[in-house]
Amino acid sequence: MDRQLHVRTRARLCWALSLLLLSASANAVDSTYDQLVLQARDGQTGGLLNWLQNQEKQGALNVNQVADWLQVAGWAERDEEVIRVWQRYRSQMTIPARGVAAVAQAYRNLKQWDSSLALWEKARQMEPANDDLRMAWILTLADAQRNTLALSEAQRLVHDNPGVQQYQTLAYVWRAQGKSWDALFAITQAWQKEGENRSVKADLLDAWTANRIADPALVLSRTMDLPAGQKRSLELNAAAELVRVAQQTSRGEAERFLVADKALARYDTLLAQWKGLPEAQDDYRQARIDRLGALLARNDFADVVREYHALQAEGKPVPDYVDGWVASALLSQREPEDAYRLFGRHPAHIEPEMFYAAIESENFPAAKRIVDQMVANTPYLVYEYGSPVPSPNDRWLTSRILLSRYYSSANDLPAAEKLTANMASTAPGNQSLRINYASVLAARGRTHAAEQQLKLAEVVEPSNLDLERQQAYTAQSLQEWQQFEQLTQDVVTRSPEEPATKELARARAIHHMYELRISGSKGISSDSPISGTRDFTWNSVLYGPPIADHWRLFAGMNFATGEFAEGKGYNRDVPGGVEFTTRDYWVEAELSNQNFGRGNKPGARLSAWHDFSDSWRIGGSAERLSAGTPLRALRNGITANGGQVYVRWYQNERREYRLSVAPTWFSDGNQRVEYGLSGKERLWTSPHFMLDLTPDISASTNTRENVPYYNPKRDFSVTPGLSAQHIMYRHYDLVWSQQFVGGLGAYWQKDHGTGLVTQLGYGQRVQWNNVLDTGVLVTWDKRPYDGERERNLGVSFDMNLRF
Repeated sequence: MDRQLHVRTRARLCWALSLLLLSASANAVDSTYDQLVLQARDGQTGGLLNWLQNQEKQGALNVNQVADWLQVAGWAERDEEVIRVWQRYRSQMTIPARGVAAVAQAYRNLKQWDSSLALWEKARQMEPANDDLRMAWILTLADAQRNTLALSEAQRLVHDNPGVQQYQTLAYVWRAQGKSWDALFAITQAWQKEGENRSVKADLLDAWTANRIADPALVLSRTMDLPAGQKRSLELNAAAELVRVAQQTSRGEAERFLVADKALARYDTLLAQWKGLPEAQDDYRQARIDRLGALLARNDFADVVREYHALQAEGKPVPDYVDGWVASALLSQREPEDAYRLFGRHPAHIEPEMFYAAIESENFPAAKRIVDQMVANTPYLVYEYGSPVPSPNDRWLTSRILLSRYYSSANDLPAAEKLTANMASTAPGNQSLRINYASVLAARGRTHAAEQQLKLAEVVEPSNLDLERQQAYTAQSLQEWQQFEQLTQDVVTRSPEEPATKELARARAIHHMYELRISGSKGISSDSPISGTRDFTWNSVLYGPPIADHWRLFAGMNFATGEFAEGKGYNRDVPGGVEFTTRDYWVEAELSNQNFGRGNKPGARLSAWHDFSDSWRIGGSAERLSAGTPLRALRNGITANGGQVYVRWYQNERREYRLSVAPTWFSDGNQRVEYGLSGKERLWTSPHFMLDLTPDISASTNTRENVPYYNPKRDFSVTPGLSAQHIMYRHYDLVWSQQFVGGLGAYWQKDHGTGLVTQLGYGQRVQWNNVLDTGVLVTWDKRPYDGERERNLGVSFDMNLRF
């Protein structure tokens, strides 16, 4: 477009100055010369220029012929010839203004600004009333970047004579200074004066195109006789404008999809028209490239990636800006490693998109480098062009948000909470910051506090989709099932195609699935008086989907067996019941049938807990035929009823403690009371490794001795331990980790003194996706029983399946 504008400007000047040629040639030596002049004015310049060159060899040319030569050579774009003729004759005669102007234009074309301006001044002095010369001088000032003088002279020109060409000149000056909107305003003034002027329409078309006003430019072009290639270019611009509009995040999803669909329909039409045109293949390919942006706005991520690979397969380069689109599509397709590589190919494709690609590909060092670079290089305030007053820098805020995301993803939740709390408190009107703070609180298990923050955020814009999504997750954690359903349904209705909405919808679907829980253990080498040898346990329960939001029916099957000195013991337990959940409460009631070799006996259990706050929970249970009854007691026909009461204090994911009391009443008259204090203290955290201290203190008392099951009169143990978890591989919902456990403590038993307790364990866990979680753990421990140290080696397993 710039070249077209330059050509039109040059032609306008040449033809304006050529009006002087006809009158000057009236005194030509013969009619042949007159005919050559007329041909030159029609664009056939070769005849006259050849005649003048031959005539010069035969004798001297007169002043008008030299002026004609300068002008016609200029029309023919022979700028060097114009200058040679000028240098040869300028000292021999006084060349008229039209000739001087032709030379000034030649120097301008060759970008020799000082020489050009000097000659324009000379020509203007010869014809001070000639506005064409004045405009040419101003245009050259603009080309020479004499901005202040060019602008003041152009404005004075319009003031003196507000005509079409004068406004075109002013538009040219603004455009040369990079002020495209000012140029558009000036050329619009000219268009209002002569709307059908071809030159003005051409300039207006250029101005609209330069300012990306593509659709009006396309409409205007249909009233003009333009080359087919330019028309295709304008069609591409109009379609690309729709792509840009569709990608604006300020628009709602439905509106963005509507615009994206319109763009895709336009591209389908253009591709169908251009596919079979050999001369249109470059435009055809460009349409395919730009169409990727519309596919991305429509969340058609698979087609973005597929079409990108098809374009690459053709062996031609793909523009850099496409890489950002494709990388975003790859991120949405959960291919972060490929997205990170694609972002990294071009410096323009960095933060924050590259940060998210690094985080989601588990490349935490790269993510930290990116966010540190943003924080270090982003000032809090910036000065906008032309304003002496600084304004807040949006990138500064973005860099801090990314830093908080890094802390959260890297398991440094205390740092994330501190940063997000500070940002939310210092910018109380920023809804996104408060939502971000609430998400960190929820990640730390402080769901009540998160709910309060989301209520504060709700004041700003209650219908914000990010707000409703976070409120839905918080409601799910708080067991506010109706609220969870309503919020999720509203989000799904308003933004069904957004990846974040699909994740929320998936969470709701999982909540409504069946749930199968299986756990058990197998003794490998042990002779514990509690479990016996060749011991094996199996516990399973199947929960149905929720009924009326709060209820779930369940049924299961449990089995335990072990061999003791007096024989083999076993217990078959078939339970069934109902679970009730609501805000801050959980209750489970169960009836069971137990068979442990002496017929079938009915059992029952009632368990419940209540959360007073994020920190305090009280819970307990009461059981007939307690599941904690030693298998050896059952083997000997002794049953037990029992229960427990516990209090849990939870600070956050790094610290919690539980105190419990569990009485048991055996059918042989023995009464046992067990006491326990256990907890967790986080010692070390990194993105893929966590180390916890797990203190454990327990004690028990029994009222009877000399019973067939292990039954110390009084005992007490202190066993501090360490628990480590190492994530070996993680890809979104697929997590493969290994666990190390160890403990070293002391066990005291009345009448038997104190002995050493040692524990070691190694396990692995695989979370296959959102619906399947499996784990296995091998444990070894050595501890005294009735004064004799026993060694136990076993394996435990568990599985949780949603279907």
